Amino acid sequence: MRISTKQMQVMGINEILKQQAQLSKTQLQVSTGKRVTKPSDDPVAASRTLDLRQSQEIANQYQFNADAAEARLSLEEGVLNDVVIQIQRVRELALQGNNASQSDVSRGIIATEVRAIVDHMVELANSRDNNNEYLFSGGQGDTRPFARNADGSFSYFGDDSQRLIQIGPTRQVADSDAGSGAFLAIKNGNGSFVVQENSSNTGSGVIDPGSVPNISAYDGDSYTLTMASATTAAAGGAVGVISDDILAPAVDDALVYNLTINGTVVYSQTEADVPLADLDALAAEINDDAGTTGVRAYVDNSTNQLYLANTSPTGNPITIDETLVGGSDNTDTMTGYFGSALSGGLPSHSINLDAEADSYVVVDSLGNVETTGTYAEQADISFNGISTNVKGTPDNGDSFAINPSSNQDLFTTMQNLADILEKAVFDDSDRATLNNTVNNVLSELNQAEDNILRTQASIGTRLNAIDSQRAINDESIFQISETLSAIEDVDYAEAISRLNLQTTTLEAAQQAYIKVESLSLFNFL
Repeated sequence: MRISTKQMQVMGINEILKQQAQLSKTQLQVSTGKRVTKPSDDPVAASRTLDLRQSQEIANQYQFNADAAEARLSLEEGVLNDVVIQIQRVRELALQGNNASQSDVSRGIIATEVRAIVDHMVELANSRDNNNEYLFSGGQGDTRPFARNADGSFSYFGDDSQRLIQIGPTRQVADSDAGSGAFLAIKNGNGSFVVQENSSNTGSGVIDPGSVPNISAYDGDSYTLTMASATTAAAGGAVGVISDDILAPAVDDALVYNLTINGTVVYSQTEADVPLADLDALAAEINDDAGTTGVRAYVDNSTNQLYLANTSPTGNPITIDETLVGGSDNTDTMTGYFGSALSGGLPSHSINLDAEADSYVVVDSLGNVETTGTYAEQADISFNGISTNVKGTPDNGDSFAINPSSNQDLFTTMQNLADILEKAVFDDSDRATLNNTVNNVLSELNQAEDNILRTQASIGTRLNAIDSQRAINDESIFQISETLSAIEDVDYAEAISRLNLQTTTLEAAQQAYIKVESLSLFNFL
């Protein structure tokens, strides 16, 4: 085989260039610390590296999202802590204002502070985050959630949604709470029902906000607790039957029995009439004229007891007159339905029921009597799972509504307190109105605080979830980094050894080329 001098030179140069290329690649690996510096170095490893880097970037984004959610939730938690502090302060002011030693002026000063707290609460509910977005507007971060209307009420302009942030491959977390849930969805009263006095009450009765000790018996109906007076009324049998003188039974004296309440005859019975069968029939006769007499009758069939109550609070007694018309002296007698012994000699008898109530009657939304009893201050009044009591001196006809709880915003609850504290107290009835309203406010503040605490508990749960997911993300990022390192990082010991070997090889190739390059056939001629 014939090899020319030029061919030998080309071969030598190519080998040197090859060795230089290998040495350059090794030098680049050592200087960058990467085994794969371009896809052609290891196509499979390069493809795997791209996938891993993408996974790493996604995991890093999860961590960024987690940090953002944590920052927003921590800010919300701080705002709600301030809300709880304000609620506790209003509770203190309510107790202070309800003290009988306070004057109208001092209560007005307390009301001023309450109104200032209401304004502060609205600002807290309109808090923004670091991105200038509202915390409590739901999914409408640019919309101011709460505003006071011209009539003093409050409106919510956000929505009920929550923004969800992806903090892991399969985990999302809400980074805020809608203001509708935190500040509006608060049950008034005790959370199950709310008691409210009749604004026309004349007595000093104060009703307890009550509770539901037996939830299984609670039916959620509306009730009215009316303060009444027990009577001695009876009906049926021979009671109430008009009878002639037994010595002259054939003589018809045209006897008539009249029952009069507050000056109005509500029932008349002649000798020929059949007596009323029971107390329900007697109550029906009385109630037919309730619009005129201002008195209504209630019957508790379980105790066979009839109660009378003013149809609206008046502070006046009830007068019952039983009269026998047409009787002869000591010859005609009867017993009235309210127990009056009537005769020709004593044809009329009056019964006066005191203005102050001695009993109570509870009726449901259909007017059915649920329970009755003798009134005793702060004695338990229980029915259908409900328990409450009344203290003070209520008048006959005073009443209290017991209705299922409905949502009431926190701002209105506080404003109701300010409104009642600003009203002058002239008498026991005004004092009772103040006490009843403050008692309701205190109960509703408890409901509001519980609602805020539940929201804070939810925030705490989400913060814990973020911490847990962040740890998982950190572990994932670490594992990806380890895998990337195994795939693309250079083995320095092997690379340096290879670099030394390649350097030596290159030097040898260069030396050999120098010697070969100088050889020529003319050197031997």
